[in-house]
Amino acid sequence: MTNRNIEDMQRDVRFVYFREHHQRAPEVKRFKISCLSGCTLKGMYNNHMKDTNNNCNKSLLNDSKEKLIQAIKRIKHEIDECYEAERDTFVEALEVEDQFEALEREVRAEFRNLHRFLEEEEDQDLERLRREKERRMKVLKEREKKIAMQGRDLERAIETLNSKLREEDSPKLFREIKDLLKRCEVGFIPPAPVECEILSSRFVGPIQYRIWKHMKACLYPNISSLTFDPETAHPLLTVSPSGTSVWFEEKEEIPEPEEKEEIPEPEEKEETENTVEANPRRFHYYYCLMGREGFSTGRHYWEVEVGGKTAWRVGVARADVHRGEMKFCSTEDGLWTLSLKDGALQASTHPKATPVRCSLLPARLGVFLDCDKEEVSFYNAVTMTTIYAFSLGAVLVPLFPFYNPCDTDEGKNLAPLSIFRPSL
Repeated sequence: MTNRNIEDMQRDVRFVYFREHHQRAPEVKRFKISCLSGCTLKGMYNNHMKDTNNNCNKSLLNDSKEKLIQAIKRIKHEIDECYEAERDTFVEALEVEDQFEALEREVRAEFRNLHRFLEEEEDQDLERLRREKERRMKVLKEREKKIAMQGRDLERAIETLNSKLREEDSPKLFREIKDLLKRCEVGFIPPAPVECEILSSRFVGPIQYRIWKHMKACLYPNISSLTFDPETAHPLLTVSPSGTSVWFEEKEEIPEPEEKEEIPEPEEKEETENTVEANPRRFHYYYCLMGREGFSTGRHYWEVEVGGKTAWRVGVARADVHRGEMKFCSTEDGLWTLSLKDGALQASTHPKATPVRCSLLPARLGVFLDCDKEEVSFYNAVTMTTIYAFSLGAVLVPLFPFYNPCDTDEGKNLAPLSIFRPSL
């Protein structure tokens, strides 16, 4: 290859490079311009976004702060309620403590009364024992004194005889012996015997039972001698002549003779209904009745035999309790009662009855009404364990004993409801 050819080839290569270089230059320039323009816009965009983000962050921060402020206010309110509840609980604790201290004083006072009664009974029994002891000792001392006097007389007689025996003048002794023997005719005459056996039954015996009987006079409240009020009894209830027993008895309709068929039977029923409705004190919907005596003050206790029954209801009722159908038959209606139903006890609380747990169903129910403390409580009268208690609240009318023997329960509930009267 000649030099000319080599130069031509070099020239062609430079031309191609020059051409390609100049053809790409505008694109590079445009690329640089585009990059510069893009960078500028991107910066502006970033600044805009930064401002926008700053505004959004401030708004979110303010919202978050507002939420925190509200949370703080809510927690402060909860703290106030907590402190108030703590203060109320502290006050309630003081009140409960005061109530228990008052109950303790009351219990101590009741036992002091019992102790005073027992001490008085003890003093009386000991005084009776002391007087009997003094009487017996006086009789025995007098007997002892009489025996001692006879003993001294006998000793003097012996001494007289011994002194005569020591005398040497026999003729003189012979002359005086007859008179001497006559004077010495003494002997021991036992005094009347004294009863020395002391029977403990006179001073001890069934001392506790005897004291228990004596205690009847100081019992408060004493067991009230109550009776049923037949004027309040439902027409299907029968009250015993003594007024202490009541039971449900289905009244059978007696057919009228044929000659009296002209008297319409419905009229008789209507007359009976009118007679029942004419007595506003009589219960005509539920099988209930009330006691004769109502109470407004003081403390009262009575017992009711409920053994052998499958259903009953016992308690107290307002004097103006509704005699017809009641909405709840509860404290809302003026009834504070305990009842047996389906083998379980329940209290007539409002708005629904409260089940009462009891390990042993009572055969005899004790009812204690304290009008001054506005309470009525129920006891197993055999064990004297508390079954349930109501707070009456302010009752401005007298309260009466309330009873419901319930129906016969298909022959299962035939036993009467009876007022128990203990024989102390």
